[in-house]
Amino acid sequence: MNTAGSVAYGWGALIVAAGVSFYYAKKEIDARRKDAQIRGARPMEKLSWEERINQTTQDKAFKPAQDVRPAPGQSFKPPEK
Repeated sequence: MNTAGSVAYGWGALIVAAGVSFYYAKKEIDARRKDAQIRGARPMEKLSWEERINQTTQDKAFKPAQDVRPAPGQSFKPPEK
């Protein structure tokens, strides 16, 4: 039967495991963000959701759509490695 002590021990172990997992996950995520920021893949400034939507719509407006379908009479072949 589950006693009060075993239940408390289980919850304590669960909380400690979750805390340790959170610590290492946050450390890894922060390292990836810092690396992306150094490489220039991540913008430095924080944008509001309205600014982010405007930026993505402007980016899409300037990029031409790429047609990946093969020309008529040709079969599609993936690039060779």
